[in-house]
Amino acid sequence: MSGSSIIVVGATGLIGSAVCETLQRGGHSVIAVDSRNYAQHAGAKAGVLVNCNGNSYRYKAAENPRWDFDASVLSVERTLFDFDVERYLFISTIDVYNDTADPAHNHESASIDPSRLHPYGFHKWLAERLVERFAKQPLVLRTGTAIGPGVKKGPLFDLMHRQALHMSPDSELSLIDVDAIAGAVRYFIEVPPRRTILNLTGTGPARLRTLCAEFALDCNVAAGAEPVVWRYNINNDALRGLFDVGTSYEMAGKLLSGVRKS
Repeated sequence: MSGSSIIVVGATGLIGSAVCETLQRGGHSVIAVDSRNYAQHAGAKAGVLVNCNGNSYRYKAAENPRWDFDASVLSVERTLFDFDVERYLFISTIDVYNDTADPAHNHESASIDPSRLHPYGFHKWLAERLVERFAKQPLVLRTGTAIGPGVKKGPLFDLMHRQALHMSPDSELSLIDVDAIAGAVRYFIEVPPRRTILNLTGTGPARLRTLCAEFALDCNVAAGAEPVVWRYNINNDALRGLFDVGTSYEMAGKLLSGVRKS
């Protein structure tokens, strides 16, 4: 792919900016596309398009499903027809699975009942189907919760900024560092996998209460949020057969290591 440009849509977001930096550092020519310059670049040709765009706020999808449909489905539809590319990588989410807690039921071939999905996961699932149907050489990467120094939301952000959690500290999350996502994207551009769908997330879960104890952080919980317990333990066996990835706990520790209770 050294002779072809790579289009990155959502280039200024948490994941997209890391992808752009990693690809450029690897010698690739990157066309960085965001909402401000989309019209300018529409119609561009490239070897690969990496779509990092779309809504990443689960609660917004619940509050306004129509807005989320536009942000996470229609935006993908546009990129499929607005650009002329040979390959298409789509950053999706592990929230497309009905069972996020049992690795036996959230591997890439697991059966999914879309009628049981939260609007956020349902719209990502719909977008995946569009990519599979209309993209040339599609690759769907289902990522866990993305974390990194530029993170602006989520439970680790709350812990880092001593804000109340909006879920129980007993929640167990599947996490992936944005640098690991970007490294995987570069790897799969240079060494295309045979699969069309891959779970891209850290191995095993990271329990918030355990992280609080290890890094001496307060586990304050917002009023009414104590009963909200999330359980994520995603099967990444296929990924680990192709690409080295750490554990969710290790990646959380890397982010929290500089944060200490004052």
